[in-house]
Amino acid sequence: MNISSSKLIKFVETCRRQVSRLPAYSSPFSRRDYTLQQHIVLLCLKIKLKQRYREFCDLLGVMTEIRRMLDLTKVPHWTTLDKVFLRLKSSVLHTLLYVESCRFASIDATGFDRRHASTQYLTRCGLRATSLKVTFLVDTEQQEIIDLHQTTTRKHDTKIVLPLTKHHRLRVLCADKGYDDRTVRRTVRARGTRPLIPHRVFTNKQKYWNSLIDKDVYHTRSLSETINSVIKRKYADTLYSKNWRSQFKELTLLAIVYNLDRRTRVLLEVFYRASFQ
Repeated sequence: MNISSSKLIKFVETCRRQVSRLPAYSSPFSRRDYTLQQHIVLLCLKIKLKQRYREFCDLLGVMTEIRRMLDLTKVPHWTTLDKVFLRLKSSVLHTLLYVESCRFASIDATGFDRRHASTQYLTRCGLRATSLKVTFLVDTEQQEIIDLHQTTTRKHDTKIVLPLTKHHRLRVLCADKGYDDRTVRRTVRARGTRPLIPHRVFTNKQKYWNSLIDKDVYHTRSLSETINSVIKRKYADTLYSKNWRSQFKELTLLAIVYNLDRRTRVLLEVFYRASFQ
């Protein structure tokens, strides 16, 4: 396998195309040692490689080809990337998360740990590990994350789904029984979206309504659970940022890296298919 077909090289190429819509510098008073685009590509690559800031910058020192692709004449100090992440605006990350939806979507929530200490340490010290709840809106055809909602509280799913889907033109929305609510169904239908949400069964009437659901289309809801699992297994299931604002940005970066990784896999499949023809 030549270097041009490397998964890491393809990932960096995909990431560069995604960040090309951003301005070169975040401020007119920047020192211009590095561009904003270079910084974001490096932050995404750090998550992709599951490295901390110190280890990632050491590893970047031997990645000659990637430094050449990013026009890096020198490796940034690890504190530089850390400070860039802390100053990075959430609006910039949401711009990178934008995906053209195929209008078939699924929604599901999961939790991420907010403490990276061991369970034994937390038990011995009498500390309580809290989690952060994140809800992903997923395009079931492209298998990419369209949008996300994050909260540190126990906000109910029915209070999240309507604001999360408000700015997306969807044809079908799949969700589990946790989103069963009359107001949700009525509002979603008024937006021109068909809700595939099973009813909680209390009488035979709810059983009959559930029997009318298209099982093949509703089965695509499982892709949301698959994506939740992929993010936690491949990248991280624990957030290492100290405050909730940085944790929100860290989760958004995880979603961006997942989408970029997904597009990279699709491009590699096309590359390999063309090479064997």
